[in-house]
Amino acid sequence: MEWWAYLSIIIVVLTVFFLSGLPVALCFTLFNFIAAYFWMGGVDAFALLTVSAFSSITSFPLVAVPLFILMGELLFQSGVVSIVLDAVSKWMVGVRGSLSYVAVIAGTLFGTMSGSAVSGVAVLGSTLAPDMRKRGYDKELALGPILGSGCLAMIIPPSVLAVLLGSLGQIPVGDLLISGIIPGLLLATSYAVYIFIRVKIKPSLAPDVTGEQFPIGVRIRALVSILPIMLITLSIWGVMLFGIATPSEAAAIGVIGSLVVMAIYKRLSWAILKVAVFDSVKITSMIFLIIISASAFSQILAFTGTTSQLVSFATQSGLAPWAILVAMIVTAILLGSFLDELALLMICIPIYMPVVKALAFDPVWFGLLMLITLEIATISPPYGLALFVLKGVVPDASMGDVWKASIAYMLISTLVLAIIFVFPPIATWLPYALR
Repeated sequence: MEWWAYLSIIIVVLTVFFLSGLPVALCFTLFNFIAAYFWMGGVDAFALLTVSAFSSITSFPLVAVPLFILMGELLFQSGVVSIVLDAVSKWMVGVRGSLSYVAVIAGTLFGTMSGSAVSGVAVLGSTLAPDMRKRGYDKELALGPILGSGCLAMIIPPSVLAVLLGSLGQIPVGDLLISGIIPGLLLATSYAVYIFIRVKIKPSLAPDVTGEQFPIGVRIRALVSILPIMLITLSIWGVMLFGIATPSEAAAIGVIGSLVVMAIYKRLSWAILKVAVFDSVKITSMIFLIIISASAFSQILAFTGTTSQLVSFATQSGLAPWAILVAMIVTAILLGSFLDELALLMICIPIYMPVVKALAFDPVWFGLLMLITLEIATISPPYGLALFVLKGVVPDASMGDVWKASIAYMLISTLVLAIIFVFPPIATWLPYALR
């Protein structure tokens, strides 16, 4: 059978499984067993999958996954995020569109604490959106910044998705995490500039709040109140930036820091710890099953010759390497409009990485491009995961309102993606400078 026939069968079967409503990890696990049985020698091939499963998760960098998840869950379950929102809103008060800026700033800060885009959108949507609508914000200006900034957690460290992508694609996890700092801040700044321009052009999108103001003492106290939280972020970034600790060790520091911060705010309790640990175990189990399934999926692609033939096709097609990479990114964005980010990673990375290596692209640069691609896909209509999360926590908004609000931020992210594509040092300078 030709490689393209194998690839076609893989896509069709996985699509059927996805439409069945099974969890993504189970879809890939079921497919792997079926493919191993029919293509790799029957029941005896299952032994190869067992070896692959063990080797895929016995990796020290993967220790960062459950620890980063636990850190985010601790801060989320304890309600520490509300302190950040309150402090940021006190500093932005009196500016037209202030709550939209609060969404961007808080989303960026939440990304440095959580590593989960879904959590970021859910928290910002449930806390900010109702207040913004009550004050008379246009739905586009209320929902759009929450979608865009909430998903920055995919890019800004500590990004669980970056750790997962690095592990699947054999990209240095520390370098990939650090590479997200500058692009993440660039995206946040771009969102803020867009809000400023939109409000300037059409002031009616946001209420006039020029008379509102907080005394400087109140604002300083609000800033002081979030210093312990900022200390966690600076600790995680600092130990990785200066090579003091690996991402896994930085994640452990983050967990300890989260417990200290919860104690400072008097929000540390056994009930919160129990819920945070239990949720972290559930999420980690799902992610590790995904890693196991992706490793077996890579083996099946290699055994059928799909990987080698695809690499040969890409290198001998006569197309410029950059054109091939553009096609890969566009395909990922289109697929991501219908699949969640984990399913997209599992499909694309085993197929894309051999091509990336054959064309001699920088793996850290490519990994960062993929993270931004995943962010774009997550907020892309019609089926981007973040769209449904926001609709779920903002019931008075229609799906059409959410789709409309997402378009501008999707285009801004695409523009930033194009800039980093043309100027790779935006992503690679910082991690390589600190080596």
